[in-house]
Amino acid sequence: MRKTLSIFLSLMLAFALILGVITVSFSATQKIDPGGQYNLSDYQRLTGKKITKFNEAPQLRELVKQGKLPPVEERLSSSPAIVQPIEKVGEYGGTWRRYTPLAAYGINFLISYEPLVRICGPDLTKIEPNIAERWNLSKDTKTLTLYLRKGIRWSDGESFTADDIIFWYEDILLNKELTPTIPTWLIVGGEVAKIKKIDNYTIEMNFSQPYPLILYELAAAKYPYAPKHYLKQFHPKYTPKEKLDAMVKEAGLQFWYQLFAQKNDATVNTELPVIWAWRVTIPWGPDGTKAERNPYYWKIDPEGNQLPYIDTIRAYYVSDWNIGFLKIMAGEGEMQGVGFRLEDYDLYMSNREKGGYKVVKWPGLYPGEPTIMFNQTAKDPVIRKIFRDVRFRQAMSLAINRVEINELLYFGLCEPLQPTIVPPSPLYKEEFAKVYAEYNPKAAEELLDKIGLRRGADGWRIRPDGKRLELTIETRQPLQWIDVADMVSKYWNAVGVKTAVKVEENSLWTTRVNANEHEVVTQGFSTNPLLIGASAFNMTGWTAWAGEWARWYQSGGKAGEKPEGDALKVIELWEKYKVTVNPISRDNIGREIFRLHAKNLWIIGAGGRKLPYIFLVKNNFHNWPEDWVQDLSFGSQGRAHPEQCFIEQ
Repeated sequence: MRKTLSIFLSLMLAFALILGVITVSFSATQKIDPGGQYNLSDYQRLTGKKITKFNEAPQLRELVKQGKLPPVEERLSSSPAIVQPIEKVGEYGGTWRRYTPLAAYGINFLISYEPLVRICGPDLTKIEPNIAERWNLSKDTKTLTLYLRKGIRWSDGESFTADDIIFWYEDILLNKELTPTIPTWLIVGGEVAKIKKIDNYTIEMNFSQPYPLILYELAAAKYPYAPKHYLKQFHPKYTPKEKLDAMVKEAGLQFWYQLFAQKNDATVNTELPVIWAWRVTIPWGPDGTKAERNPYYWKIDPEGNQLPYIDTIRAYYVSDWNIGFLKIMAGEGEMQGVGFRLEDYDLYMSNREKGGYKVVKWPGLYPGEPTIMFNQTAKDPVIRKIFRDVRFRQAMSLAINRVEINELLYFGLCEPLQPTIVPPSPLYKEEFAKVYAEYNPKAAEELLDKIGLRRGADGWRIRPDGKRLELTIETRQPLQWIDVADMVSKYWNAVGVKTAVKVEENSLWTTRVNANEHEVVTQGFSTNPLLIGASAFNMTGWTAWAGEWARWYQSGGKAGEKPEGDALKVIELWEKYKVTVNPISRDNIGREIFRLHAKNLWIIGAGGRKLPYIFLVKNNFHNWPEDWVQDLSFGSQGRAHPEQCFIEQ
């Protein structure tokens, strides 16, 4: 209860902060938090400790001696960011080994969370300086001025300046070939944000309407910058057409923007400069991927040691998650999340001493892991009509025995509820989570009968066109989603809706959903108290349920299909929510979004809430937090400052 109250108070403080006229820096913080990040001047003011000497990894020191690298004082920012370790100051060296069957779960999400400002801490409410060390949000919240940290360098040694942000804005975002659709977070009041350079280390963002949540949007894994000095060679604005055409041809591509996109992907192009703690040196392939220390990284620990501590991150390819988990339990890995698969929890716990690791659980901000989504824009017109009847969705929800799923797959650790915003968000109401969440197959059958889906002679329900109603739940890794899908299919078969499960490789699943080829899928997603970042609830992300509706919204009406009824109202409410300055009024708008979701059941919970996310952490692996929350919106595990982690020798 005390923890919940603390998070709630932090949330209220966060709302107050974003409504303030000026947020000059982070110096208002009254204490140093483990896992927090601070400007050098703020840290010294708060602690009374002066940091005048800087240290570096032994291999970098050797390169300096050989004249192959500038001294560490020249490589660091003139005002480096300081990361306060979770446990203690670390030591240099070692390789962080990981295992995954999916490229997306390799290392990118760990090392790439470097937005202009960032979210940190266990409760997702603290804005920290990052690339921007100070900011000024105007009283009407229409203008945000960001003061960039001076002296940050890209991994190739070139300076990071406002030009890299303006290049991203003018030459990438506003270029229709590179960005056919402007991201919705940059559109306020129907107009795209305007970004201008004030000087080499100051930019200004202007909006046509108030945008009180802009700092949180920037912190939600948004990266509005790119290395101009490198990428301009692949852009027609800066490179003669003949030269660019030759590079496109040599790469085996057809258009310049394909080449540009390829060169602008650090997981594929190892030559692309980054500002991450590690840079990818081996792209994802049959043996996995590898990232090595960035010698120009701009963060230090309280002793002046340049981060990161760990030399290398190595993610090995395995054909199945279980193989990777077994390797971790055998002591062949340092730290890895094993997700929500709790059926192996006893195995994880009983093998701790032998494997030399500990089990860490982060509370998950997942509103119904996993959820079931019926595509409201399915291509089959008969299926589409069935799916759009709320009574069908109510029936399918009532047919699911969430208590049994919770007991068999999640050891009773979940709350078997519908997906909605999670407490302690002020948008939460208990009735949103409980609507049609009980197990009542009799009521489900009655609803199916009422809408005309009566059973045929063979016991299976018949569509209005006389065909058997058959559903296929398309699912994918992680493993627990497959288990849940199997149980849901059993429940739906029991009420006469013939249901099969199709397990797909992650890229195939994504391709089918993006092409609107799916009908029913399992989908997990997180939400946060402020409804920031990609969300299935406002059609900004994870929108397998909305299909072409979401495409219409995200394209500004240029593609897809215009939503109807309450679905369109959700979009209108979200647009109003974004620009409402008064927090009480904004909360009322947000609650209405979730009331409409509860009314319509576009997304059905199959698992439950409060599902812990499990990590296996080797005993000599330090500074990984034990009490933070797992959330996808704000950099996932990257917000835990993996650069502070170290392997004790």
